Amino acid sequence: KTSLDDKESSGINAEYGAVREYLCLRAYLDTHQAYNDWCSHSANRPTTPTFEGGEGGTFSEQVAVEEKKKSHELAMQRWEQHLIVQTQLTRDKMLNVLLFIDGGWMIDEVDTGDVERREQLESLRRVCIPSTTFLLVNVLTESGQDAAVVELADYLASEQYQLYTLFTKEELRKFLVRVYESSIRCGCDPLGFNEPVAEEQPTEEN
Repeated sequence: KTSLDDKESSGINAEYGAVREYLCLRAYLDTHQAYNDWCSHSANRPTTPTFEGGEGGTFSEQVAVEEKKKSHELAMQRWEQHLIVQTQLTRDKMLNVLLFIDGGWMIDEVDTGDVERREQLESLRRVCIPSTTFLLVNVLTESGQDAAVVELADYLASEQYQLYTLFTKEELRKFLVRVYESSIRCGCDPLGFNEPVAEEQPTEEN
């Protein structure tokens, strides 16, 4: 009976592991689809049309120019709104991989004792986690979300996730450089704390 119970338990763990592995791979593919969509939309920024026939033109020409300007402004507003949505979606998809539930992305929640499988999954994590991180840094930087890049450093340094263990020394160096650059742009020190605003010194009265 014990042997049968062990086999049943092993079978359940294997099935659960297969489902979890599928969800991990699906999440990773979703990040690339979201990133490709973000790149496509970013590259399709509405071009600024030429506004000829404005001042000095006939009344009809001036009206046509004004209509063209309004049309361009509306197109830009729609593009910017869609970019904000796509950026947030891409960020969420990538964080879903980096901070995958129940132990981490491509980590078996139940240890089966299969050393070869564990090593294969670890190798996959060492490739995919850093690459996803740098893609996310690019998205956030290009979108002007430097504070989110600084926040990302907290996730990498977290002992809960231990993502830093998946980076080579060179990858960590490059990442920290990007964090430092973002921290300067968003007015934080390299550790992510807001830089204090210099207080105005009172002037002495005569």
